Amino acid sequence: KQWYQRRVRGFATQKLLEMNPEFYSLWNLRRVILEHFSNVKDGKAMQDMYSTEMKFLEAAIKLNTKCYWIWHHRRWITERLENVDWKRELGLCAKLLDLDLRNFHCWSYLRFVYSRSGETLANQFKYTTVKIEQNFSNYSAWHQRSSLLTKMYETGELLETLKTEFEIVRQAVYTEPNDSSPWTYHRWLIGQSKEVLTSLGRDPLEFVREELTHVNELLSIEPEAKWPLLTSCTLMMDCGGFDEKVLETLDHLKKIDSLRKNYYEFLTSKTVKK
Repeated sequence: KQWYQRRVRGFATQKLLEMNPEFYSLWNLRRVILEHFSNVKDGKAMQDMYSTEMKFLEAAIKLNTKCYWIWHHRRWITERLENVDWKRELGLCAKLLDLDLRNFHCWSYLRFVYSRSGETLANQFKYTTVKIEQNFSNYSAWHQRSSLLTKMYETGELLETLKTEFEIVRQAVYTEPNDSSPWTYHRWLIGQSKEVLTSLGRDPLEFVREELTHVNELLSIEPEAKWPLLTSCTLMMDCGGFDEKVLETLDHLKKIDSLRKNYYEFLTSKTVKK
């Protein structure tokens, strides 16, 4: 009787989740049922159940590609399923990211798949390039790129690679200077470059001044763009000796980006305290 009740509950949760996959308590119940079956069924029977569950999940993903619980449950199943077809999982992620380049649920699952599939770092990096070239406004692709660079290169090689990355990100910010995603990556590149230069016993100040020149060149074309203004401001603060210009830029930012006025006030207070 207990086995029958659990079987019926499993069927019922599937029907309900097909109607509303956001009902996370049902996913939890489904895992409880599967864990029960794992204690009373043999290994082959459970592997068949897990395989069936993967098919159900693939259908569910097609209906709702941005449901936390579906992706979490799929990961939970793959951790129990023997002989997972990781190439198929990579293909599934690729198809979904072709439909929606910025689906961070899928990007998160893709990172998990990478960790299990043995996909090379070089191929992972190439994939971020493809996605960024399709659309510069892709936080997840830029983030994935930053997480890979420090794994792929030693300190000396990394410095040369970072120079190339600056060229790529400049193409993005010149194309769309008001898009925050490449500027977020740009900020990471600056911090990483300063760290690498310091570790090599070199003063990063010359690099910061050079990057300030590049950003100011963009500002000569887009003087009202928030992100190059803010980046120029932070670079001037790093260089020192630009207090008057920093305060002037921050006053301008308060006018064109009033929602973040308190943040600019904070930067102003840091400059004045100097």
